Amino acid sequence: MAHIMLLLLPCVFSARARILVPGYETAISKEPYRESRKVLTTTGKECKFPFRQGGRIHHRCITILSSRPWCSLTHNFDRDWQWGFCAPEKTQPNDPCQVNPCQNGGVCTPIPHRGTFKCSCSESFSGRLCEQKTCYETTHLRYYDIGESWGRIHLRNVEQCTCVAGEIECERVRYTMCRKNPCHNDGTCRMIITTGREVCSCRRGYSGPYCSFEPETECYNSRGRGYRGLVSTTVTGARCLPWNSDLLHDELHVGTVVASHLRGLGEHAYCRNPDGDKMPWCYTLNDGAISWEYCDVPSCVMPVSSSRRIIPFNVLPGIKKPNSRKPAKKPVCGKKHKKRLSIARGRIMGGNSALPGTHPWMAAIYIGQSDFCAGNLISSCWVVSAAHCFFRNPLTSQLRVVLGQQRFNVTDPNTRTFGVEEYIFPKQFSVFNPTLHDIVLVKLKKQDGRCVRRTPFIAPICLPDKSMTFPDDYCCTISGWGHMHEKAEGYSSLQEAGVRLIPHDTCRKPEVYGNHVTGDMICAGLNGCVDACQGDSGGPLACARDDVSFLYGIISWGEGCGRSGKPGVYTKVVNYIDWINSVIRRKPKAS
Repeated sequence: MAHIMLLLLPCVFSARARILVPGYETAISKEPYRESRKVLTTTGKECKFPFRQGGRIHHRCITILSSRPWCSLTHNFDRDWQWGFCAPEKTQPNDPCQVNPCQNGGVCTPIPHRGTFKCSCSESFSGRLCEQKTCYETTHLRYYDIGESWGRIHLRNVEQCTCVAGEIECERVRYTMCRKNPCHNDGTCRMIITTGREVCSCRRGYSGPYCSFEPETECYNSRGRGYRGLVSTTVTGARCLPWNSDLLHDELHVGTVVASHLRGLGEHAYCRNPDGDKMPWCYTLNDGAISWEYCDVPSCVMPVSSSRRIIPFNVLPGIKKPNSRKPAKKPVCGKKHKKRLSIARGRIMGGNSALPGTHPWMAAIYIGQSDFCAGNLISSCWVVSAAHCFFRNPLTSQLRVVLGQQRFNVTDPNTRTFGVEEYIFPKQFSVFNPTLHDIVLVKLKKQDGRCVRRTPFIAPICLPDKSMTFPDDYCCTISGWGHMHEKAEGYSSLQEAGVRLIPHDTCRKPEVYGNHVTGDMICAGLNGCVDACQGDSGGPLACARDDVSFLYGIISWGEGCGRSGKPGVYTKVVNYIDWINSVIRRKPKAS
């Protein structure tokens, strides 16, 4: 596989400032190869579309980390590393799936030698092009196709139902007792007289046409670890990926979770909770990248406002259980919402798409109509970023901070937007030398008397102690919405990559950055782990200890994009801890 490494590794990325310092721009080359009908390689092997690379899903040949268009020979390049250069267009046959004719998320498959295709539809759609919506019967927990009929017992009435244009139409019918009872789990049977069809009425907790589905199918108890229902859509209506999908790599799936069948995983796309999250969830495709969402599954427990539960005495306000010990405090910062086995992996090339909740401290800072920087939530009302982002002294009314953001400049139910009350530079910072003391504190405006409310997608990162150090070559993580390549104007969805810390003396060598690197700076990203740096200025260099992430550096500056031997340079946060604490803990001025 040495030839693969030669193809990919020469493109080394470094951290860099935004527009302020010429040539110092964040970059990751991810521009897709736009040529059409590229399905064969130069050796005649077939490209596998879609394929996964860097956590993103591609439907055509790409030029990521290579000037020549290439494709994967399997659906998962991140896992298999099998690839080939794409042959010129004139050698390619016509591909009827080049522009996907299948609707509603259907997957198009060409039929060889016929010049036609077949659509594979989700359960909720049917038809040649997946254009027809099917009907979901909640009492049976299954989908019925257009024109299909079935019987059911609903609200003690026996009904005959038909799926008409995606809507269920039912009418009451006459019935009699069944000669034999085919219903499981003590269900009762009735037979529709006109059709002779047997229908079951299930005991509470059981479902399905013959009451064969176990309890906890239509709703989930507690966190839903035991949920085994058939819901396969998320709260936003997105389709779930199967737990054995070839597009999953080191996410949680049948190949990576121990005793996966005991956690409800298998060759299906039904919502599950294999990691003990707050409710069932599943993986999805969002903006061409692997993502995840909570599922559209109701809780079996009534809301507290409508329930009549008896509250144990030891959880009533002001009453403590006798002889109880205080539980050990859990970290209140630096904890990721994990949906992957690991984050900084040795085979990330040019960055990897981050999953929602992986970097919950990331802040997107919009400055005026065109400028943008990243930041890091460090407490309820404070974000730390790079000072040079604010060197023009913008009005606070021109600033907007978005937390929980996954896609650049896109808000969703997980995001929260704040105004800015003030921003504060250290006294040493000067706009005439903006790479020195490149750090700023941004105070958020309160909403309804408070700033940030914690969610799985919004949480602060820990500040390091003044004495905290991480050794040279330690692998840390960077993240951001950076440009796709050096001269790009657009931004990406949230990306992540691993970088190794570089000895200070190495970074100060004349052929690297010389005396431009001071003791208030850290260098990272030359060797091992991943030599990649994405995200705009102000983003984090996060180093983890005991599964807790600390803000060790702030993306500040660097030279160009993909220039070998030029690492990223970061503001050394431990040198500013006293200043940070003095600002965020100060008492408000009297009005």
